Amino acid sequence: MKNKNALIFGISGQDGSYLANYLLLKKYKVFGISRKKIKIKNHIKLNIIKHIKMSYFSYTDYAKIKKLIKEKKINEIYFLAGQTKPSLSNKNFIETLHSNLIPVYYIIDIILKYNKKIRFFNSSSCEIFHNTNKTLSEKSKKEPESIYGLSKLISLEMVKFFRVKYSLKMCSGIMFHHESILRDKSFVLKKIITSAKNIYLGKQKKINLGNINVERDWGWAPEYVKLIHKMNNQKKIEDLIIATGFTIKLKNVIKKIFENYKLDWKKHIKIEPDLLRKSDAKVRKANNSRIKNKFKWSPKYKPNEVVNNLIKNSLF
Repeated sequence: MKNKNALIFGISGQDGSYLANYLLLKKYKVFGISRKKIKIKNHIKLNIIKHIKMSYFSYTDYAKIKKLIKEKKINEIYFLAGQTKPSLSNKNFIETLHSNLIPVYYIIDIILKYNKKIRFFNSSSCEIFHNTNKTLSEKSKKEPESIYGLSKLISLEMVKFFRVKYSLKMCSGIMFHHESILRDKSFVLKKIITSAKNIYLGKQKKINLGNINVERDWGWAPEYVKLIHKMNNQKKIEDLIIATGFTIKLKNVIKKIFENYKLDWKKHIKIEPDLLRKSDAKVRKANNSRIKNKFKWSPKYKPNEVVNNLIKNSLF
């Protein structure tokens, strides 16, 4: 079978980098888009920088996206980009909506007009659901509490609309929280681990956090990108939740991390009122039975193992 060509939006991030690595192992030709011509640290860490064919332009440049897809004869497209950080997305409404929606629509439009055989995966989020302590499934009520969640719900519905109306091969993965050693330090688990290490080394005394009583389903990103690929190659195309089905309390994660450095976490955690977000759900627990049954999959790394992996890669 002829090798496939894949285009990844968000190729410099955690998910994009691991997906690129996985597709290269499967003998794909991998193409990526970046706004700036810089060496991508994640690609250097994974030793794939020489194997990815990069283009440099804005995700909202319709003409250049179309030209790239046509010239490189792209078979599969993955959108793993857009504004994701709550600290930014909750303030910059227009930027968040623009970055999470315009490129998705452009991709759909190009597929519709140029080549309906192209497969497209859109990364959605568990933030599309309403605030509840109950277990969430694909059929759960969708009522986002943030602009980020709203943008991800609109993109999911947009992909679904064009899939159904025009029989296009596209879907959205409803991604629950997932981490890895490539995760940006601004995300909470990486922030806590980095701070605990710095406290141990005497480089800082406190870490400012928001609500530490939340409960999350944290999965392992290198495992999730395999599911992303499977979803984009489904025979019966549908939107699915990607999650472990297990949760862990952030307070217990903090305790576990600080114990590895023989530190009392209570002496070093400061609850910062500015970091308390009313829109944050106390619990985000997933019913992942559909993706488990469809792909005969079970998570190798549950939230506790994910935390262990992160700690192990941060200790001296």
